[in-house]
Amino acid sequence: MLKKLLLKLLYKIAEKTFYNLTKDIESPKLKKKLGMIDYPYSVGMYIAFSLTVIFLSFIFSLIIGLILFFLVAQNPLILVLPFITIVAGTVIALIWPDWDLVKKKKTIDANLPLAILTMSTIAQSGAPPQYMFKTIANNPEYPRLSKECKKIERFMNQLGLSFTKAVDKMSEITPSPSFKSFLKELNTTVKSGGDLREFMAKRAEDAYFKYMMMLERAGERAETMAEIYTIIMIAAPLFLFFTIMMLNMFAAGKLFGFTVNDILFYGIIFVLPLANIIFMFVMQTMSVE
Repeated sequence: MLKKLLLKLLYKIAEKTFYNLTKDIESPKLKKKLGMIDYPYSVGMYIAFSLTVIFLSFIFSLIIGLILFFLVAQNPLILVLPFITIVAGTVIALIWPDWDLVKKKKTIDANLPLAILTMSTIAQSGAPPQYMFKTIANNPEYPRLSKECKKIERFMNQLGLSFTKAVDKMSEITPSPSFKSFLKELNTTVKSGGDLREFMAKRAEDAYFKYMMMLERAGERAETMAEIYTIIMIAAPLFLFFTIMMLNMFAAGKLFGFTVNDILFYGIIFVLPLANIIFMFVMQTMSVE
């Protein structure tokens, strides 16, 4: 709820400020990407929202930097923080559509095996194929896949397309190769008058095997990432700080122009939090909903 309120506030600020400058901007490539990730606003609004977040982040980091500069350590390097925030915000705004598109693909691929098992159960009851997609569309357990299935319903109800044509259209725009392959094979079976129950039963067997393999790989990946985090984020900083303190004993109070207190300060205040943020970003990229 808090996240939704914050996003709503940011979009209102963007609409009142930067959107007047960006509303006429057109980018077919960016528009296609935003459409594929179900972004509900225009290209101009996305750019305005990004500029708003970058500007507010700059102001916030500037205030924090000034507080640290005057109350903690009067080092000019602290004042570089706001400009680092601008660069980081710009990079995030540029890569976010591609990153979310990859995230959507991975989420759909991860949810598809269980969704196929559910759809196979419905098919065995003799229900028409469109009811399989309707069930997934109304299931909150498949956040990204349900939106794709809702599009099939929308194509049929609002555009008047037949089921097979709606599935064909969905297969053209989905970012998931696995879902695209499933839709094409399903459509071929329906068009040729094949046995839908048999087709879904075979796909369910294959989906179950893939799901079990996916769970096994996820467990192994989690163990590996836990070991990496322990080594890089816990053991390595302790060893590094111990080494710096030992070297400081032979460096006349300074090491590479910095005192031990300076190195510890920048390491604890900036390096470790930044390293944790990067690690969290990597974990978020590797994980699926």
